Amino acid sequence: MASNAQLARRFRIRQRTKGLRPVQLWLPDTRTAAFAAQVAHDIAAVAELDPDDAAMLDAVERIAGEDLRECN
Repeated sequence: MASNAQLARRFRIRQRTKGLRPVQLWLPDTRTAAFAAQVAHDIAAVAELDPDDAAMLDAVERIAGEDLRECN
């Protein structure tokens, strides 16, 4: 029986054969208190936008959504 290391190596070889490469991503840890505090801060900042800024933010969100739909 193959060890976990051997299985992982074989998997990586198969993926590379398909033209893929490994990529490591570092993302915010959403479980931390600091992340929760930043989200609360950002939500409060958006809630305090004046109507012109809020309209601009809505337009940016619409445009970004349209770009994402084109990728599908």
